[in-house]
Amino acid sequence: MKHTPTLLAAALLSGSAAQAQAPCATLPADHISRFTSVQPSTQPQDLRLPATHTFQLLVQGGAAYSTPADGTVKESFDFTGYVPAGPNNTSGYLSINHEGSSAATSGVTLLDLGFNPTTKLWGVTAKNPVNFASIVGTYNNCSGGVTPWNTIVTCEENTPTAPTDSNADGYLDFGWNVEIDPATRLVKDYNGDGKPDKLWKMGRMKHENIVVAADRKTVYEGADDGSANSFVYKFVADVAGNLAEGKLYALKLDGAIGTATTGTWIQVPNSTPTECSNTTPAALALGATSFNGVEDLEISPVTGQIYFTAKGPGTTYRFTDAPTTVSAFGIFVGNSPDNTSRSYPINYGTATVNEAWGTGNDNLTFDSQGNLYVLQDGGRNHVWVVRPCHTQASPAVELFAVTPNGCEPTGMTFSPDEKFMFISMQNPASTNTLATTDAAGQSVVFNKSSALVISRKGILGTTLATEKAKTELARADVYPNPTAGTELTVELTSTSREAATLQVFNTLGARVLEQTTVLTQGQNRLKVPVSKLRSGHYTLVIKTATTSTTRPFIKQ
Repeated sequence: MKHTPTLLAAALLSGSAAQAQAPCATLPADHISRFTSVQPSTQPQDLRLPATHTFQLLVQGGAAYSTPADGTVKESFDFTGYVPAGPNNTSGYLSINHEGSSAATSGVTLLDLGFNPTTKLWGVTAKNPVNFASIVGTYNNCSGGVTPWNTIVTCEENTPTAPTDSNADGYLDFGWNVEIDPATRLVKDYNGDGKPDKLWKMGRMKHENIVVAADRKTVYEGADDGSANSFVYKFVADVAGNLAEGKLYALKLDGAIGTATTGTWIQVPNSTPTECSNTTPAALALGATSFNGVEDLEISPVTGQIYFTAKGPGTTYRFTDAPTTVSAFGIFVGNSPDNTSRSYPINYGTATVNEAWGTGNDNLTFDSQGNLYVLQDGGRNHVWVVRPCHTQASPAVELFAVTPNGCEPTGMTFSPDEKFMFISMQNPASTNTLATTDAAGQSVVFNKSSALVISRKGILGTTLATEKAKTELARADVYPNPTAGTELTVELTSTSREAATLQVFNTLGARVLEQTTVLTQGQNRLKVPVSKLRSGHYTLVIKTATTSTTRPFIKQ
């Protein structure tokens, strides 16, 4: 889950002074990160999104490639990186990692995508695997990154038990980063000798992801290697836009995790093939700090600070970077040494509940407003959003998605205009049978790895348009929610006597119920008949001449 190039360009250069944390300003009415939290729960068989949002399925594991000889799309979808094909937002490439347990089940799939502004749907015009034979294949492709120059970096997280150098080039075969041109599906050739290369100088480790700073030289990467060897690395390329050569550093805090606020970058040898192949033991010997499962690093587009996750404790850290040191190191969100089971209040529109943060902080994605999406691999596998004004003392945490049974949400990126979010659901339970309908009218069962595009209704599919100019009523409560009864009660407060229309929309944005009434000044209690509605998620919209109020509800 990485920055799009647009977001990367907005990030401050490594080494510049960090700005103050941003306030939780009101987002534009149609911004993708504006929503009311979903109700926390264990994983259902479907995908639970805010009532204002919808999804479209792009591909599932087992789908046929465009060329029959290539077989079918592999399983275990992970990093899902979107790269635009031109200056607009209507076509692009979606790169999907396959976190297989062998070279045969690992790899990358590239989708050619196009958006139809009439139907408001994405079309997949081609599905192709990347051929890694020229670099002896890839292994356990986990996360990755989108570079500012619109290439994809796929990261090998694990290696076979017995390491080999099958092509005798001096480098062990697996455990590296690999850069791909999504338009040609070719691995980069850095020295012009006609032979593609892996990114040797970035080190051999249990790679999770990379993020490239706006200077096009500074790269942050992490290793998910247990409690002893999970280090944070910085690579500084010799030439901007070329990741083949440069210096490698590991972070060493000036004290214990939880108390240290400063640290030092220690250089890790990477001049020879032997040094490059032994990054982890070298960093350990140099005293680098292990963070117990470093999963993702990202750069805040608002403050320029570096954020990263530690999966083991369930913590997201951040720090301010400089060429040789770091400062302002601390916990941004999640568990801490003195509170290993933190929970946060989640207001889902009709009530507020405390939801456990859990462990398994995994992928991170920023939008341009500084909202941080945290995807969870552990706990209840939620997709969280942490607002830029969040502090541990004054939390601003929301719940964007409850994910399908058995799956891990993986690899989120945005389109440059931030109207569309691309994300995968890795390995949901094969026993799931519930069919839901997506924005394209497709019947979707989440029983295979699935790559999706998510957006607001009205932007994706023929759905409810957002009324940008109108504010909500001061108070509007819907209960019981969920409801198994024949009526839904709506209590609301109006500032004047005025006519109102109540409309109910299904998940496709189709209007399934409408009634009119006249509101009196002050408190009103209305009844909405729901006995004929099928079980599922709905959106109630209350419109007056001056307001438009949206509330989600569930019919059981």
